[in-house]
Amino acid sequence: MDTILYFQSPTKTSAPDKIAGVRRHAAVANWHVQTVDGIPTSNTLEGLVSFWHPLGVILDCGGYQEISTDLFAGLPTVYLDRNPRTMPADTSCVSHDSVATGQLAAKELLVAGHPNFAFVPYPQPRFWSDDRERGFRDALALNGLTCETFDGGGHGTLQSVRWQKSLRRWIEQLPKPCGIFAANDVVAAEVLIAAAQTGFDVPREIAVCGVDNFAPICEHTVPTLTSVQPDFLMAGELAARTLDEIAQGEHRQEIRLTFGPASIVRRASTRICRRYDPEATAAMELIRRRACEGISSAEVVAAFKCSRRMAEIRFRQIAGRSILDEIQAVRLDKAKELLKNSSLDISAIANFCGFKAAKALWKFFRQETGLSPTEWRKLNS
Repeated sequence: MDTILYFQSPTKTSAPDKIAGVRRHAAVANWHVQTVDGIPTSNTLEGLVSFWHPLGVILDCGGYQEISTDLFAGLPTVYLDRNPRTMPADTSCVSHDSVATGQLAAKELLVAGHPNFAFVPYPQPRFWSDDRERGFRDALALNGLTCETFDGGGHGTLQSVRWQKSLRRWIEQLPKPCGIFAANDVVAAEVLIAAAQTGFDVPREIAVCGVDNFAPICEHTVPTLTSVQPDFLMAGELAARTLDEIAQGEHRQEIRLTFGPASIVRRASTRICRRYDPEATAAMELIRRRACEGISSAEVVAAFKCSRRMAEIRFRQIAGRSILDEIQAVRLDKAKELLKNSSLDISAIANFCGFKAAKALWKFFRQETGLSPTEWRKLNS
């Protein structure tokens, strides 16, 4: 069994999915994947190579600025999420399509219906932040719209009190209602805090979208944060496939690939309902969080201070479907995600999605899609 070294970025938001993608190809290639945290020194790398005699290296550059490629000269190496514009010509990399991410965020905020738009970049210069802004602006321009950009007030860190105060003042002067796209979830969380401190309602006056779908942030902001989910699983798999091709001598070491955004994970920060009904909105959020835990319609109705019939009417007015249909839609989306991105069997997926048995999932899935879960997985994996 060959070994590859996977140098893991300290940016942990994407790490689990990237390494899962690498391992998915490693299982086919019969590799052992040895993970190492951080970027090694030359002495450490020399020791690791002497110990493992690796087939090659995958280097996750997320969280680092520019990493010298000289350190890995002579080793088949794939750089993951490094700025492709500064890569030497004879190196290979797999990079996120940040322009496409900006375009997807624009679509989400356009659907929210706000007439004004703004972008909050990462405080320090980052190529991916620039590209996300460009994709966002281009998509808005295509629809005849413009975008304001926060300049940071010259204060360059998220932890800077002056940066945060400058952000609040900028949000106060934005035309409302406004859709704000932030460079990533960390920045978006600061936007939500600033909106709350300046007294603006999210999402009715300000809708906010981030990037990375980092659950510890997105599920714990107030309100919860809509975010673009990059296809980190595909990123890891593409990196592993590329390394395999280089190691096998099928290509010279100069392959450039991109992975795109996988989806928008819509939460309360952009969910504009047709009617203002805080209880019904809270019920939708309850379903999003707990549908796959087996929550029942009766438990959702209990969140309303009215009769079951009136709760159903109010819910349908904002969601466009019944409480049960919303629960089933969330479960179906989760089942599709697991079928596409995991090797779990149907029984395990049924359990994860709140179904009592695999047979119940199988019957429901065929009823909704016209395909069995197995058939759908073959077509979409």
